[in-house]
Amino acid sequence: MKKILLSLSFIAASLAGNAQNCSDLIISEYVEGTGNNKALEIYNTSSAPISLANYRILRHDNGNTSFTPIEGEMQLPPNITIAPYKTYVIALNLTDPNGTGQSAPIDAALQAAADTLLCPGCATGTGNSRVMCFNGDDALALQKKVGSNWTDVDIFACRGEQPTNSSGTASPTAGWTSLAPYASMPAGYTTAQYGPYFMQYWTQDKTMRRKASVKTGVSVNPAFNSFNPSVQWDSLRVNTYTGLGSHTCDCEVVSVKELNKSFAVNVYPNPAKNTVMFQSVNTITKAEIYSVTGQVVKTIKSNNTISGEVINISDLNKGVYFISLLDEHNNQTIKKLIIE
Repeated sequence: MKKILLSLSFIAASLAGNAQNCSDLIISEYVEGTGNNKALEIYNTSSAPISLANYRILRHDNGNTSFTPIEGEMQLPPNITIAPYKTYVIALNLTDPNGTGQSAPIDAALQAAADTLLCPGCATGTGNSRVMCFNGDDALALQKKVGSNWTDVDIFACRGEQPTNSSGTASPTAGWTSLAPYASMPAGYTTAQYGPYFMQYWTQDKTMRRKASVKTGVSVNPAFNSFNPSVQWDSLRVNTYTGLGSHTCDCEVVSVKELNKSFAVNVYPNPAKNTVMFQSVNTITKAEIYSVTGQVVKTIKSNNTISGEVINISDLNKGVYFISLLDEHNNQTIKKLIIE
């Protein structure tokens, strides 16, 4: 598990009552490569293990709002549990070196990165799931069964919308872009200025990785002409498999062992008005004050120590803040501050 600094935005959101964040699975990586090189990485954003027994993935192909029975539905392995802040990688189950066309094998590097291979073929009418045979113009949905109902946990792209190519024709070789209106060529697009339009596709012939700041899935289908993949995803070159199986997310907090590295600090007065002081036996070298949305609103540094100094906070508005304090050994303590 990758170690990262304690996410102040995560703490702030949690204390503010945002229970949706960091509580379920998300699609953290999307591989739409050449040939049959297709894969999805599922990430557990929560601090508790999650069984895949009640999860499925749907493929909404070619602008469909529904899905094709059997072929458009893929139950996730019921015997698999994803540990907190861990991933599970699914790739298309095509490995026959003699295969061609719809049965051509996926790259050996992709096979090695996958935890499991699902969907044994991409030909229609076989009675098997074809969810992993997605193209760049297909929407996907990760769903969880709650009682007798399936609910959306994470939606990739936009169900019911099919991107068009440079000729304005719906095509499996098209994809969503980062240029408005996202599913079709923008007005005034010129090859001389932007290059060939197919170079703009994000969901076609690309690996896409979810940004670390994404802490919950998309549970409401986006409006048409609104899915801008660059908002939540980073775009990587086609057939990029490096990093599959490992995801960085702001939901991941430091371990208990790391939390023990914190040190005692007294913040007073608290609530405060115009000034505040920090008192500690440790040498405090830096303090950062964050808003409840995780934005740094004030930074206080010192070449020696700011313990015992009177810190002016009259420039901050009334409200709840969080203070990150570092000592000379980079140990970290986080305190809540109320400004009246």
